[in-house]
Amino acid sequence: MSVKFNKIWLLLTFIALLFSSLYLYYILSPNTVSPDVYKFFSHYTVEKSIPYHKESRIINIISFLVQLIFLLWFVFGGFALRLSKACEKLSGRNYYLGIFIFFLVLWTILKVLSLPFSLYLFKLQVKWGFSVQTLQSWWIDYIKSSAIDIVLSGIGIILLFFALNKWNMTWWILASVFLTAMLFLQNFIWPSFIAPMFNKFTPVTDPVILNMVNDISKNAGIKIDRVEEMDASRRTTLANAYFYGFGSTSRIVLYDTLLKKYPQDEIKAVIAHEAAHWKENHVLKSILIGSIGIFTMLFIFDILLKTSVTQTRSNKYGPFVISLLYLFLLLINFDTNPIQNYISRQMERQADLLSVQYLHNKDIVIKLQVDLAEKSLSDIEPSKFIEWFSYTHPSTINRIRAIEKSNL
Repeated sequence: MSVKFNKIWLLLTFIALLFSSLYLYYILSPNTVSPDVYKFFSHYTVEKSIPYHKESRIINIISFLVQLIFLLWFVFGGFALRLSKACEKLSGRNYYLGIFIFFLVLWTILKVLSLPFSLYLFKLQVKWGFSVQTLQSWWIDYIKSSAIDIVLSGIGIILLFFALNKWNMTWWILASVFLTAMLFLQNFIWPSFIAPMFNKFTPVTDPVILNMVNDISKNAGIKIDRVEEMDASRRTTLANAYFYGFGSTSRIVLYDTLLKKYPQDEIKAVIAHEAAHWKENHVLKSILIGSIGIFTMLFIFDILLKTSVTQTRSNKYGPFVISLLYLFLLLINFDTNPIQNYISRQMERQADLLSVQYLHNKDIVIKLQVDLAEKSLSDIEPSKFIEWFSYTHPSTINRIRAIEKSNL
């Protein structure tokens, strides 16, 4: 077998390098802040966030580039093919054992490459007061998440190769259907089984909070079955909340950092924002959009396999295809960041505006945005490119501007 660096690989790599270059350029370039920012924030608040975001963005983009350069070298330098043959020999020609050995080796290499950056970002969070975890606690979380990743990824890889060899022409359709089903199941599995491995969830009993939830649910026309508190303060000083469930069953999770550090009117604004997400079926819409993305990605990967890989007489794909998949996913996820994040920002904007309607008060929602930005050290007005490329939520000032223009 052999692998060709064809036009599709060239295009995907070119886009990734272009976006990376622009991202680095805008990180390192001075950014001009609009005058209206200072209606809500002091110069000190605006300036304080700059070094933190600059450092974290540089680390993230370097981490991406290190993995990209390694995988390009590994795949197209012939090393993946050599390792593939070695794994086949080591497995005693047991096809699926060879695949698993190759996966294990590559997974470990990529983990080792990303580990220094993960540790650095953890230290950065501690330095700026966002993380209260000890290094030991961080390692425990890292090992847990890595164990989950290797089990799920390993199963996924074996199933992928089974489908590739059994249904060579239609594997990508079957795989897309399977992964879409997994997206739906994840909505139940993660909060019920995975999240409790990392955090403790307890029912909220405070009547004030429960009344807030009831008021918002009536205004939004939704039913909330359960309100839970998560012990986020074990790890972070940051506040958040989220809905989970499906169909008529819904639960809202509030971080204990939110309940302890924010005034009641702002807690109510957070609940209103999350209720808006639920009312507009943003979870379901995200799954449906994600399924379209999965079908598209696997269709492109199928074309890549057929145009860049020369098969042997056995007509079976070798273990090295795993490295092609990792490289493809790294590139396609990075290259489509602007599309994914644009959709996410639209949903967040809609939730902001609906929360104003549920509360009948713009000022509280704006007050929440200001408080969140100050306590989480948000980049209040990043460059337009950085927001367009990497922001899942509108920047703080853009959220405030949209809220100010909204009609009650």
